[in-house]
Amino acid sequence: DDHEAKLVVESVPRLDPNSYLTASFAVKGQGPMLPGIANLYRDGVFVGQGGLPLLTEGEEATLGFGVDDLVKVERKEVKKSVGEEGILTSSNVEERAWDITVKNLHKGKMAVHILDRMPFSASEKIEVEVLAGMTAPTEKDYKKRRGVMSWSFDLEPAAETVVKTGYRITWPEDMRIGQTE
Repeated sequence: DDHEAKLVVESVPRLDPNSYLTASFAVKGQGPMLPGIANLYRDGVFVGQGGLPLLTEGEEATLGFGVDDLVKVERKEVKKSVGEEGILTSSNVEERAWDITVKNLHKGKMAVHILDRMPFSASEKIEVEVLAGMTAPTEKDYKKRRGVMSWSFDLEPAAETVVKTGYRITWPEDMRIGQTE
């Protein structure tokens, strides 16, 4: 079958410095697409196989095509401070920030999807807030996963962009919390 595919480069730079090419497509035709193995070709070269479930007309499928070495992603810590603040009562404060640099070395525009995490608190005594000047995520709690943020954007050929992410955690002086990273 020949399907019109939407290419997206995805990356989770906190866990892996690589970016991965995925292709999504909607099933066309009058009947279902039967489950099975799909041979995957990238630029006319066989790159492997992927499995597809039973798909009905209009359903969307996504296949992974491995590392895309023409989209470079780097996550660099630009701020880390831990201390106390307060005059009459003291609180512990931790501030952390990162720059995620994405560069497109393709000859064409690429859709890019970056995932990162943001700590969250289950206690009213612990405050977590986004630092000023950070890049607003396209989606918070991505796919209903608490604390997962995503940024989606198109990147022109030979272009570079920086996603800024960071947070501030404040908690009572007498309270111990686990490491944030």
